[in-house]
Amino acid sequence: MPNGKLANTVRFDCFEVNLRSGELYRNGQKVTLPEQSFRILELLILSPSQVVTREEIRERLWPNGTIVEFENAVNAAIKKLRNALSDAADQPHYIETVKRRGYRFIAGVEDSSSDSFFPSATSQRSQENQRGRTVSHYRILGTLGAGGMGVVYQAEDLKLGRQVALKFLSADLYQDRIALERLRKEARSASGLNHPNICTIYEIGEEAGQPFIAMELLEGCTLADRISGKPLPIGEMFDYASQIMEGLEAAHHKGIVHRDIKPANVFITNPRFVKILDFGLAKATASGSQEANRLTRPGAAAGTVAYMSPEQALGRELDEGSDLFSFGLMLYEMATGRLPSTATPLSELPPGLDHHIQMPGKQP
Repeated sequence: MPNGKLANTVRFDCFEVNLRSGELYRNGQKVTLPEQSFRILELLILSPSQVVTREEIRERLWPNGTIVEFENAVNAAIKKLRNALSDAADQPHYIETVKRRGYRFIAGVEDSSSDSFFPSATSQRSQENQRGRTVSHYRILGTLGAGGMGVVYQAEDLKLGRQVALKFLSADLYQDRIALERLRKEARSASGLNHPNICTIYEIGEEAGQPFIAMELLEGCTLADRISGKPLPIGEMFDYASQIMEGLEAAHHKGIVHRDIKPANVFITNPRFVKILDFGLAKATASGSQEANRLTRPGAAAGTVAYMSPEQALGRELDEGSDLFSFGLMLYEMATGRLPSTATPLSELPPGLDHHIQMPGKQP
């Protein structure tokens, strides 16, 4: 995502940031954040995966030397920001400290399609006038929420008498060719996957030139919400893990790699039943990475940085192993409540495992 070209509202994991109003939401609930902390967050998400130096922060927040205790002020603002995000300096999920330089935002900043929508007060008010509207053979009942590229409504299928979720592009993306193609690609990828652990796509339609996807209506929460920084009970963890693996196996059997496996794209219904969401980044394994890259905006990573496999981060050819790598990170997070650190000292590895790791300059 190019620096300085973010939309007014951006998202990462379960958070939504309104850059225009200066507000932060978590799962649709407003999070209190001091002005200085929000300004730092804004700097970080405008330059994802890049180091924002402490001097850049000082120049933006306190120009012309307007504060004497600069170091303490930055430390305090960063601490409040991390508290608001439930992040930790030693095991960062969002904000990484770059020693003696500054900070780096390491989570994926999304302006791409996602089925894991969280309602915000702004999106709900702006879409409320759609209630009662008939789209094809669906009658809109209300707004479920909005993501970076999509708005999702709860609707009634007038032909079959069932309730569904209708996913539309956001109004400012109706004429966006890449966004339209991503929506259609998502429907094509997921509609061929008939499995109880994958969100069912019923059809892709069009109303007044505006495409939409009709999909299964789910009630519950995402796995990201369920974890919320705490380890899951062991039985529950294995229950979810086995269902996720069954869904991935079905996709891989059809030659589909998901490419964005993360807790926010796994939905837990009531009772504990798993549905894998968001095939907007999926690709057929035989097609290579060129098609996926063509549908990714310049500068934006195709996926979520914190859960990417090494080959995906490097833009290399992908196979099913990439999803399994992401699944392994997610499994670790289910077991511990956090993502693994970026590096583990050999002294902390289980006995004997270090002998299987080839160090630079050494022969195995």
